[in-house]
Amino acid sequence: MKERVAVVFGTFAPLHQGHIDLIQRAKRQCDRVCVIVSGYKGDRGEEVGLPLQKRFRYIREGFSNDELTQIYKLDETELPRYPLGWEPWLKTALETIQYNEAREELIFFVGEKTYQEELEARGFQAHLQERQFGISGTLIRENPSKYWKYIAQPFRRQFTKKVLIMGSASNGKTTLAKDLARFYDAPVSLEYAREYQIKNNVRDDELTPKDYYYLLLGQYDQTSKLIDSSANRGLVIADTNSLVTKGYYDYYMEVEGPETSMTDTFDNLFVSILAKEKWDLILFVQPIGSYVNDGFRDMTMADDEIRNSFFQITWISSATNTSQIFQQLISGKTTWGITKKRSVSSIRFIKLIKGEAA
Repeated sequence: MKERVAVVFGTFAPLHQGHIDLIQRAKRQCDRVCVIVSGYKGDRGEEVGLPLQKRFRYIREGFSNDELTQIYKLDETELPRYPLGWEPWLKTALETIQYNEAREELIFFVGEKTYQEELEARGFQAHLQERQFGISGTLIRENPSKYWKYIAQPFRRQFTKKVLIMGSASNGKTTLAKDLARFYDAPVSLEYAREYQIKNNVRDDELTPKDYYYLLLGQYDQTSKLIDSSANRGLVIADTNSLVTKGYYDYYMEVEGPETSMTDTFDNLFVSILAKEKWDLILFVQPIGSYVNDGFRDMTMADDEIRNSFFQITWISSATNTSQIFQQLISGKTTWGITKKRSVSSIRFIKLIKGEAA
């Protein structure tokens, strides 16, 4: 008796609940499912930052614990564009999944009547499945926040709006980050360095190059986990990033001799993490207000000239090393009235990146 093999194919830009429902229905009716992720250079997925390879990897991740669902990639770049090219596409698809006609009975599960007709005209079984949930990749790409609950978990990284708050220490950025997170009911990635210093009982001026290496990794890992968490509903806020850590490293570290290799290691890690960080909005908070001694801060940083210099360095560094949609200066003293003003201004900019009326 032949093995019944279901085939589900598509662009999956992104994979959503309707696709998952179709794949699971196919699996219930067959022995296993082959999911073919197809696309070409410059396709509609790549236009929103989801090229074929990324879609393929995300879908494999999504079905990593499903032994009956196998994921394949089909690059259509050299094939004729739909609706042309059914013959070469099918030939490539069957080779991709290593179809064995003698041992396997192939059944295509499709959501389009045209697909069913084209496949049946070429001698294949094709089951037309009714669309569920009234959702599509187009709707999600046009308004991801509205259809957030339908987006498959790995793909939510791509559609998350990420807001970074930057500035020197003791200027109210953590308060602003918490206020915005509370307003939007969004997860917030607070400064990992503070947690690290409290845990290890070490002050700013006592940190070593190895400590800064761990700070880079810890901050990035903490923010990444929040983006992948169930608490993420389309917006994540962070009150520091690799550029800030790099700024403090350059300010405090004067490494000489054999330890210069540690600087090379740190710099290589910094470049790698910086390339991975993608921010939709950066809010710069000016260093205006009193510098509070919390027992871990280096009080030489309380000098206004040093604070302003550090702020300018991070501002220029961000402008040089990132290509964000918005970079906005938020000014004002850290009194309640100004803090409220900062929040209102920040909310207005967040509405812009979310596509809402400001």
